[in-house]
Amino acid sequence: MYTMLSSILLAVAQTTTPPPAVPAEEIVVVGHRATDALAACLARQCPPAEDVEASLQASVEQFTAGRYDDARQTLQRAIRRNRAHAATLPGPVSSLYATLATVAEHEGDSNLWTSAARTNVELLRRHVGPSVPGTLLEEISFTDALIATGSLSNASDNLVRVERLALAAGHPDIAAGAAYRRAWLAFARRDDRSAAKLADHAVAIAGPGKAEVAGLSDILKSRIAARKGDKGAIDALAARTPPKDTERPTLLFSRPVEDINPRTSIMSDSWNDSDIRFADVGYWIRPDGRTDGAEILQTSGLGQWEGAVLKQVATRRYAGLKLPAGDPGIYRVDRFTIRATMGVPTGSRIKQRMGRLTTHIVDLTETEAMSAAQKRRVAEARATTSS
Repeated sequence: MYTMLSSILLAVAQTTTPPPAVPAEEIVVVGHRATDALAACLARQCPPAEDVEASLQASVEQFTAGRYDDARQTLQRAIRRNRAHAATLPGPVSSLYATLATVAEHEGDSNLWTSAARTNVELLRRHVGPSVPGTLLEEISFTDALIATGSLSNASDNLVRVERLALAAGHPDIAAGAAYRRAWLAFARRDDRSAAKLADHAVAIAGPGKAEVAGLSDILKSRIAARKGDKGAIDALAARTPPKDTERPTLLFSRPVEDINPRTSIMSDSWNDSDIRFADVGYWIRPDGRTDGAEILQTSGLGQWEGAVLKQVATRRYAGLKLPAGDPGIYRVDRFTIRATMGVPTGSRIKQRMGRLTTHIVDLTETEAMSAAQKRRVAEARATTSS
């Protein structure tokens, strides 16, 4: 995906023991339990709520296995069966569209990505309300799709609208979140002055006592300083950032995946690349916020991109973690998809992937297959530290 930050805490009161040596590539088995459960659900004509939940689980299973096309079709069929129930099941049905947007992103279908994300928020506006926190948060997520597909002006306008609606409805935290996204959008445009002003604006909206928003502003300003050449900016940020809970690690800094597209002067619509390459990367976040032990758990055609993906994980810097002394840290799994965007080349009417390859990232830690890999790594590491 388009975003990812990172950090390190310099003042650590403990040392950790590295995990034991592991094979370079672990075999990850993704079964068909959820897909079979969906088939059984449909065979007995299960109620819409069960249908939606079973469809979501099956699509995640298929996505994890690298069957992106199957995941997309599962979601699209579920939408056709259940969109008439949106008024009574707005949350579940909207989740179908939100999940479809993620799958479409990784498949490279920008039109489906944005249309699914847009339908998700339109459904929530209509059936839940435009100023309800859940709707406003999905509106902010929708801007990520707009940004990633190049609609920067529309993304900015949407964030301004979300900020206004959130303030009017008495949700200053969400309004601050929208302002903070605008700050990052300015940063991406290399408008550092506007980015810093919008970060301060987000802190002012949140009000006193909102340390989390102030911390986010600090992250952005440190990134600005680092980009201007301050080599100690990220270390200083990490040193003053309090340790965080392990449920949602706070990424303070990371570099983008290195672009290893072939350098060519050929127009991008004159060639195509029909493959989707992906890899699931497991890695530790140590108590000091550094990453360690990045490894490929599962891969499909990643090839020369493998080194670039592992290098990106190694550059991440997270906030320190609240963990007992001697704890090895937390183990995470991210899916990296490398793919071209769907389009119709000149002289053809057939949609295909074409142009430069881009990288898209999603957290798979809590999926069934990857959760099993994570538990094995944690058990191995804890067995080592306790021996």
